[in-house]
Amino acid sequence: MTRPAKPTLSLAKIDLEEKVTDLRLRLRGKLAVDLVDYQRAYAQSNAQEIALEQLVPHILSTFMEADRGFQAWRKANPVSGAS
Repeated sequence: MTRPAKPTLSLAKIDLEEKVTDLRLRLRGKLAVDLVDYQRAYAQSNAQEIALEQLVPHILSTFMEADRGFQAWRKANPVSGAS
């Protein structure tokens, strides 16, 4: 019997030594369930447990980096004095 293929998540393994910023967020319904399921999938895929407070910023960052419309907008609308 062959093992089922291990799914690959879009989110790369997270360096847990990063500085953590506080995040206060209240989720309800399907999104709350989906986020906890994603947390479980991440832990299984990377053999690494991670707190939601560490996971959510990386999900947001990955989403924004992949959003071509946002990246085009950002390029056309730079913030003066931003690094």
